[in-house]
Amino acid sequence: MSSGLEEAQWRWRRNLLPEGDPLVTALEEFAARPRNHILREVRQVDPVTGEPGPVQDLTVTDGRCTTGPSPYSGPRQPERKRPCAWYAVSGMVDAHAHVSSLADLVGLLVHGVTGCRQLWGEPAHLLAEGARRARHVVLPRLWVTAGVVDGPATRLPDAVTVLADDKAVRRVIEESLAFGYHGLKIYDDIEPAVMDRLANACRRAGIPVVGHVPERVPFATAARVLRTSEHLYGVVPNVFRLPQDRRWPSLAGALSATGVRERAAEMSDALAGSGPHRHLICPTLVCWRARSGERHRTRHSRTALAAATPSRRRAWQHAAREALRLDPVEARLRGATVDRLGELVARTEGVAARLLVGTDCGNPFVLAGPSFHKELAELERAGLSFGALLRAATVNAYRAMTPALPGTGRTAAVPASSDLVLYRRHPNDRVAGLARPDAVLIDGVLLDEADLDRLWALRLSVSGLTASDWPRGELDPPIPGDRPTEGMSVLAERTTQ
Repeated sequence: MSSGLEEAQWRWRRNLLPEGDPLVTALEEFAARPRNHILREVRQVDPVTGEPGPVQDLTVTDGRCTTGPSPYSGPRQPERKRPCAWYAVSGMVDAHAHVSSLADLVGLLVHGVTGCRQLWGEPAHLLAEGARRARHVVLPRLWVTAGVVDGPATRLPDAVTVLADDKAVRRVIEESLAFGYHGLKIYDDIEPAVMDRLANACRRAGIPVVGHVPERVPFATAARVLRTSEHLYGVVPNVFRLPQDRRWPSLAGALSATGVRERAAEMSDALAGSGPHRHLICPTLVCWRARSGERHRTRHSRTALAAATPSRRRAWQHAAREALRLDPVEARLRGATVDRLGELVARTEGVAARLLVGTDCGNPFVLAGPSFHKELAELERAGLSFGALLRAATVNAYRAMTPALPGTGRTAAVPASSDLVLYRRHPNDRVAGLARPDAVLIDGVLLDEADLDRLWALRLSVSGLTASDWPRGELDPPIPGDRPTEGMSVLAERTTQ
């Protein structure tokens, strides 16, 4: 990318797989395991309806799955009486991630997230994805954008590729193809004319364009150009560009009772007219919630702060202080505004077929892994069905990660994933049941409960924590006495010394 961006990328993260790291060692050991299995008496959960299928055997051959009749040979009984050893859900995808460490990738894996879209890519992410494809390590699949592109008025001139003319457009496409990035992410200040030229050039090259809906581009126009849009921008304003005292009042005003209905209708019309490539929406409600300062569903605890990637910890500390200083009444008002974002999603006609589950993990108090299931819980509270959420976390995400057909803007046929998340009990139509898998089958490697516990313990040990500090499957760490302020002040003192 541009020299400034390239320097920033290589300066910050050259490698997500440091030699000798205990997590790397464990993932290399797992990669050497057999990739052929027979799993007996499995009921695969339909990712559209959420209903379990018939009991079958699952044969895994070099990472690919096929099904067959169960060897159950007892007296023929009704389907509900037949034994079932496993319920299998397709591998889930965090559709909006900012992974900055191996601990982040492991956090995803142990929570059943076998893929992610890295929407601010760096060479380190491509190196990790290459190691996964070569089967040197067991990792979630990474779909990586070539950093971020924006216009000359960008707020982040040292961190993005600025597109000011046709020459810059050609260069960013050539470099994306040369380095093997999977897509391009656009930001808020790209000019409409430049965005149009970029989209046409990317269509010819077979490069998907994703990202923020620019402020000067109508949402309906963006929905015809972008494969995915993030954070509901374009439908609601990007309030985080405003001065801090205007952010939440502006969002609340946009989401009044009338505003929710109007914006849902606007989004419904735009999606209906988005054409054959079927634009996808990634709301990232869990990140909106964390940025609100609301303290009920975002637990600003010492444990959560410790679990942050070190390079991000200062930002997390700042967010915690801001939340703790926030008036409780104001915090509840902001939380109610995020609830209305969920209402907007639920009211939009056809959004269930266009939805993605993404977290924006890496932002303060949005931890890779647990926050994926917090996003599912946000969407469930908004009124989305269990089947709609499974589809958003799996089938829709696979489509978002499928290569584009050059010259058409459409995607190739979406392959079925052979990654599976396995449970001894059916999640019973509640997404909370998905947060603690009993096993994960990823690229043919079977990780059982002991393996997942080991990985989670190693991931926590990177932060000086143990599994008792944050049990696997818990969306937030327990807080003794439910008083987060004391622990955070201690941590803040330690980090500033």
